[in-house]
Amino acid sequence: MIPDALPVLVVGASPNLFYQFREMFPAGFSFQHARTEAEMIEMLKREEFAVAICEQHIADTTGEAALARIAKGFPDVSRLFVAELHDVMSAVGNLDGVRHQRFIRLPLDAFETRQALEYGAEVFYLKRECQKLGNNLEQYYKTLRDSFDERSKQLTQERDNYKRQNAKILDSIRNAERIQRAILPSEAKLDAVIAQYFLIFKPRDIVSGDFYWTHIVKDEDITRFFIAVADSTGHGVPGAFMSMVGTTLLNQIIGQNPRQEPAAILEQLHDGVQTSLRHSSRRLDVDDGIEICLVMIEEQRVTFSGAGRPLYIVSQDENQKWGLSELKGDRKPIGGSRRKLDVRFTNHTLEVPKGSMIYLTTDGLADQSNEASDRFTSRRLKDKLIEIAGLTCLGQRYLLENELAKFQGSEAQRDDLTILGVRLPILSMASLELPSGSFSVTGNLIL
Repeated sequence: MIPDALPVLVVGASPNLFYQFREMFPAGFSFQHARTEAEMIEMLKREEFAVAICEQHIADTTGEAALARIAKGFPDVSRLFVAELHDVMSAVGNLDGVRHQRFIRLPLDAFETRQALEYGAEVFYLKRECQKLGNNLEQYYKTLRDSFDERSKQLTQERDNYKRQNAKILDSIRNAERIQRAILPSEAKLDAVIAQYFLIFKPRDIVSGDFYWTHIVKDEDITRFFIAVADSTGHGVPGAFMSMVGTTLLNQIIGQNPRQEPAAILEQLHDGVQTSLRHSSRRLDVDDGIEICLVMIEEQRVTFSGAGRPLYIVSQDENQKWGLSELKGDRKPIGGSRRKLDVRFTNHTLEVPKGSMIYLTTDGLADQSNEASDRFTSRRLKDKLIEIAGLTCLGQRYLLENELAKFQGSEAQRDDLTILGVRLPILSMASLELPSGSFSVTGNLIL
């Protein structure tokens, strides 16, 4: 369980910010103050802190340098950078240096600040749970040794063999995960190019058949932002293979002609997936394919095309009441084992008011079951999206994840799960400053 008072270290040259935190959150958090980097390191060695908050101005260093020092020496500590907006934008411009940090803007906003601190609480909770699981595992092995002394040698040998085999398998899967993460846009780069968004990306196994993709095409007069969320056949390593095929093909298609609309891109993606799979020198016994929601955003104009997946748009009417519109994709997947000629997809274009939310999803959340074998359902998801659309994107992610955890209980995750929510207008200040051209957002790079 999360402790009654989450330990937080505030690092800065002046105690003013420290006192602001204490006054803003008198309960639930335990704040301590370090004026210098040396004092900060000494306190981190002496005590366990869940969150470290660094100001830009520290007596013997800078906030960015202090955060980097914490990341290197105390990787389990959640790191937050607090600064004026112009200092935050300066840090965003160097995201490769501080890409694992989150930001708190000055002056402090109670809601945004609490959201950031509660992120630290999540990390703290998971760390404690991991420690608990590790202790339980050690106790399990001890019980086996005490109960079966005569078989301890055999069990130890079997266990060691299993560990070696499992380690080899996990090493291969971890390598696949690193490759997949290098292809998927990192949240640090999404932070740089999208003004307001949230991403829930939960592979069922280490690697995922779900994937998400973004691309920016910028002309002198207009900028087109492409964004997609897709669900490949299967999960784990086979699904991850399909996701990498899909991502690679999307980059090739948009690179050859950046001014295509979504339906044309999906038609080429369909042909490319079928060709790629048939070149793999194996017979296809299942319908290997991809369901995908692809959106092109030009200011307030949204053009959507889907293969088996819908697009949800939540906006306010003239009475400031939130309502959801569902644009259904074509009922045909990308790829498949049977050769289908002249496959066509449909574009849906509409003007979406500023402040509206668009949601791209796979079916992982709707299909998730609970302990009673009831499914979450798309109806429940849509009702929840209407309920939370007025919140900040961070708040929406927090409530959706809590809703999923509460519904799922102890039931295992049954499929990969991805939800990408974006508030319009989509473009951040950094993406507006990009020169004319075509840019793929992949890994930690904007190419």
